[in-house]
This record gives sequence, C-alpha cells and structure tokens, in this order.
Amino acid sequence: MTEEGNSEESEKAFRDGKAHLQEGAQKILEGGIAKGREQRENIGYYRRNQDEILEDLGFTRQKEPAVEGLIVLLPILIVGLVVAWLFQKIELIPYNEVLNFTEYYVLNQSVKLSALLVLGAALSTAIGKLTRTRTGFELEKIVDNIIGSIPFLGGIYRITKVTTETVIEGTEELSKPVKIELNNVKLTAFKTGNVSPEGREILFLPTSPNITTGLILEVKPEHIIETDETAEEALTRTLSAGFGQNSFN
Repeated sequence: MTEEGNSEESEKAFRDGKAHLQEGAQKILEGGIAKGREQRENIGYYRRNQDEILEDLGFTRQKEPAVEGLIVLLPILIVGLVVAWLFQKIELIPYNEVLNFTEYYVLNQSVKLSALLVLGAALSTAIGKLTRTRTGFELEKIVDNIIGSIPFLGGIYRITKVTTETVIEGTEELSKPVKIELNNVKLTAFKTGNVSPEGREILFLPTSPNITTGLILEVKPEHIIETDETAEEALTRTLSAGFGQNSFN
C-alpha cells in the first residue's frame, strides 16, 4: 500500500473515531438530560403525593380538621392574649392618661404599644452595637458575673441567656449541614455552633420525617465530613424520608 493510501486510511479512521466519540458524547448528554428530567419528575411526584407516600411508609401526616384549625388559631389566640396583657401593663405607666389623644382605648393603647416596640428595637440595636466593642464586651461580662452570682435569680438569668443565644444566633450555624460516618453509614447532621468542654463539636442529628426531634452529638472535628450541600437540600432529604434526595430547583 502506498504512502498516499496509508494517509487516506488514517484520515478515514480519524473521521470515524471522531464521529463515534461525538455520537457517544451525544448519547451521554441525552441520557443525562433524560435522567435529570426523570429525577425532577420523581421529585414533582413526591411533592404532589408526599402525604400518601409517607402514609404508605407508616408515617401519618394527615391531621383531623379540628387539629389543623387549632394549629392556625392557637398562635393567633396567644398573640392576642399577650397584646391584651401588654395593654393592661401600659396603663400602669406613670402619666399614662396624659398620652391619650383620642377617646378610643384600643387606638391609644395600640399607638403606645407600637411606640414601645420601636423604642425597644432601637435600644436592642444600640446595645448590640455597643457589645461589639471591647468596652461593651467587658461591660456585658461584668453584668453576667454580677447577676449570675445572685442565688436562684442567677440560675434563671444564665438559663435564659443561653436559651436566647441558641434560638436567635444558633439558627445561622444550624444552616450548615455536615455528615458523620458511623459503621460505614453516613448520617446527616447540623452544626449548632457550640463546642463541648472537651473540644468536640456539638451537632444536632434530626429524625426523619419529623425534624423537631433528634439526638445531640458531641463529635471530634476530624470525624466531621464537610459537605457542599445547602440547608434546603439536607432538610429536603430528611423531611421527605429520602424521597427528595435532590434539590427542587
């Protein structure tokens, strides 16, 4: 075979190989798109039928109408009772009657309560900015030590402060999902932002599908597996008992 013939054969083999690779790549791409579409359809199916799916698995999601109504009305009732209690306490403020500008009790008390809420928000913001400074931080520790040393009241103060910090500030740390491995099984947990006296990270391991219950774990930092997951993705998987493995995007 001549050199020219070898060249033509090589070019033909190259073209055939290139076409084969393009065809394979196209099939892989189409397969990936189809798989992604199927996953989105599966997630959509789960979202539309999650109550029936979880019920088949033994999880009861359905509630009686009266219970559903109570869930809606009870928070409104509690807020109303708190507002009524605050209205009564506002009457005890010195010179309260001087601040009345109409003959309508509810209107007067509503304006006064709104003013107090705005004042409280401004005061909280100012104190928060102060505690970010070195002087404010030291003053906070002095107040903690003074009130904390009072019998009985000191215990209430410490418990209240820890609870407040956990509820208000802990939500940001709780948005960081991580994984821990136990006997070749990976578990999804969330950082609380707290550390035990031994230097272990304190994690919250929620149950599925009810994430309001779970376990508090103390884990060495080197045993924690960081992930690129968002809180939404991790919670979706937990809430859906594993059916919502992927994000809903």
